[in-house]
Amino acid sequence: MNLINKMASLAGGIAMMVSLSACQNFQSDQKDAQANLCQPEIAPGSVSCKWADEMQQKLVRAFHDASHYAGQRCLVQLEWEKSGRYAVTQTQGDEPLCLRAWQLIGQSQGLPPPPDRGQPAWFGFAPQQVSLPVHLAATGAD
Repeated sequence: MNLINKMASLAGGIAMMVSLSACQNFQSDQKDAQANLCQPEIAPGSVSCKWADEMQQKLVRAFHDASHYAGQRCLVQLEWEKSGRYAVTQTQGDEPLCLRAWQLIGQSQGLPPPPDRGQPAWFGFAPQQVSLPVHLAATGAD
């Protein structure tokens, strides 16, 4: 019985160490993820926001079917490759738009590198707002 208690105590200690190290890694990962993240409410003129604006301008030119994705949002994680192109490593949001964003980013040439090329970059992708026809807006119809 004493051996069982010792094993349980040891397992609890190991679990605590693993969870503490995960917190430390999460904080480090979180700081890295923010290196290329535009936060307009905190620093609207930051290098990251200027990069995001340039990305948006270049991608909008190729986004001819934006009206099909009205109201959708996608957050895309990108990594800059030595080839001078982006690899999409993660997406969060509306799946149809995320798939389209992945496709546009993969096909686009001449996209600007992120401010910190060694860190992942997060890019918020959303279609330009399409104004409703007057009759729909006047009736409140969706």
